[in-house]
This record gives sequence, structure tokens and C-alpha cells, in this order.
Amino acid sequence: MVGITELVKMAGPEKTSILLSRIGQELAQTQGPGLEGVPENGLHYLPICPLADEIIRFVDLFDERPEEFQTVVKYVAEKEARNKDKVECPAMASILCLMHNAYRKKRAEMAGFETLHLASKLSIAGARLAYNEEAIEKAGKTKEEVDKILEKGACVFKFIKKE
Repeated sequence: MVGITELVKMAGPEKTSILLSRIGQELAQTQGPGLEGVPENGLHYLPICPLADEIIRFVDLFDERPEEFQTVVKYVAEKEARNKDKVECPAMASILCLMHNAYRKKRAEMAGFETLHLASKLSIAGARLAYNEEAIEKAGKTKEEVDKILEKGACVFKFIKKE
């Protein structure tokens, strides 16, 4: 986590976001094809984010969420706002959502599925919920349906079998 803050300082949010996505994709290659999460009502969710402990420990140690993390999240949000295909974007509640979404998406792609990242939340007081409205719509769900599942976990996504 300290390395991420230093990378943002040295290389900026764009290169940091690219690197985090590449790390997620490379980790997926080591795991191979697969779908993660608990299925429910045509969606999948993770009860606990496998990366959240890192941020929670970091915040416990340093008593704050670094500005650099927010810089990357803001950069990605602005980039997504310009993206014509918003349905492809991750719902980023934290900086590590970027890496985890790339990981999940690559593994699903290797298994023949498209991934829609509908929503996520971080288990830190005051952390915001993140939604991808376009992905929710493409999944054929309402925000209320997604919220109901998000109450049980850290993120909600949908896998769609590729033709």
C-alpha cells in the first residue's frame, strides 16, 4: 500500500491505474479460468473483498486513507465519465477495486464470460458505495436489487456467457 502511494507520487494516477490493472490481469493468468463469488438472483457477490484487509490495516496503521488513493479513484472516475462504453468500467469503492476487477474480469474472460461490475463497498467507516448504473441496467436489475445483495457482501457483479 505504501508502494502504491509512492507510485502515484512518482508516476501519477494514470500509470498507477494501468499498473494495478495489469497486476490483476497477471494474477488471473496464474489462477486460470474461473468465476468467483456466491451466486444469487442471477448475480454473484463476494461476502468479503479479498483485498480489503490491506486497506483496513493501512488505515489502522496510518490513521487515514492517503490522498494518493483518492487521486487514482478520481482519475479513473473521470476517465470512465468520458468512456463511451461505461458498462465496461469497474464500480470502484477503493483503489484495490481496480486490481480486483481486472483479476475477476480476466479469469471470467478465460472461462468464456463477460463480466459486469455492478457495485462495491469498502468496510471502512465513511467509505462510499460505488455503482455502475450502466452495468446494472445491462444486467437487467434495479439498484434496489443490487443493494439488497450488496448488504451481504463487498461487491456485486454479473457474468454473461459469451456467444
